[in-house]
Amino acid sequence: MNMLSNQPARLRVTMAVLLVAVLAGAVALMRDSPAQSGEPPPTAAKAAPAKEAAPAPLQADTLPAAAKGPAVATLGAVQVDRDELVRQLESLPPEARAQLKGNRGALDQWLRARLAEKALVEQARAQGWQERPELKRAFQAAQERIVLQTYLDSVTRAPDDYPAEADLRSAYERAKPQLAQPALYRVSQIFLPAALDDSDAVAAARKQAQDLVKRAQAPKADFAALAQRYSQDGSSRAQGGDIGYLPLAQLMPEMRPAVEQLKAGEVSAPLQSAAGFHILKLVDLRAASVTPYERVKDELRAALRTQRQELAARAYLEGLLNAGTVSIDGAALNAAFDQTAAATVAQPAVAARAP
Repeated sequence: MNMLSNQPARLRVTMAVLLVAVLAGAVALMRDSPAQSGEPPPTAAKAAPAKEAAPAPLQADTLPAAAKGPAVATLGAVQVDRDELVRQLESLPPEARAQLKGNRGALDQWLRARLAEKALVEQARAQGWQERPELKRAFQAAQERIVLQTYLDSVTRAPDDYPAEADLRSAYERAKPQLAQPALYRVSQIFLPAALDDSDAVAAARKQAQDLVKRAQAPKADFAALAQRYSQDGSSRAQGGDIGYLPLAQLMPEMRPAVEQLKAGEVSAPLQSAAGFHILKLVDLRAASVTPYERVKDELRAALRTQRQELAARAYLEGLLNAGTVSIDGAALNAAFDQTAAATVAQPAVAARAP
């Protein structure tokens, strides 16, 4: 019988960190943000004198064979060169890289899949697939998103020294209530099933439970051995009834008062639940505590920097809007909706005429 309650566990440390990030980021932004000081966002620079256009760099797939790195794998005219493989490996965590090095099958599979992808791209290009209007629009939209995000990140990135140690300490103090860790109880149990509507089974299980409690409370009793022999809880019997460290909130409600009153090493009287009888032993107790500052410091710093940049980006975009006059043509807006609605209505009719 599983002793765990369905009640959700406490919020994780990450949630506590994010709760203080908004306030700390906003305060820091107001302290030194250009938007707060009234400075307008940068305007477009004046056009520089025209210069002779530099030749466009060659795309990777159009480089001459001699310009590419040594081939690691080839399929006809396409190849995966060493530089591409190095970039892929560098993007992996060190542990994953070490595992992949020892797993030649997985590495070969990735190379074969990459060659297939490249061959497919070459086939599509040979048919002029990239010239399709919808793809050109998608390319342009993707390029705009990348330019927008990377440029906005560059102009709103938090200073390298943010947040200062004092800011981190202050945020940690504010987050302490959310960083509190409840007391953890390491409990072992012996479970004897007995449905409430089966009076004979209840009587038999109660009698057996009372006998087992006497044996478990005897000097030098081996609770783990008793659990392995008599407990009917399949998830903990093999471990001598041990279910590990849990807060009270994750135990069944019927068990919480008894567990809370036990001292380490003590065994409870039989406890009846809807499923049967439980005999509990408190193996160990970890007192309630607060997650140490050093353990959450890096996570807290990252959250504060992210929140600071999000606030700065919002202020920067608002500054761009406030720097000029925004005009919205209502008639053109309505026309766009009408055109979309007309196209939607026309689609089923076109489909119906198709052979």
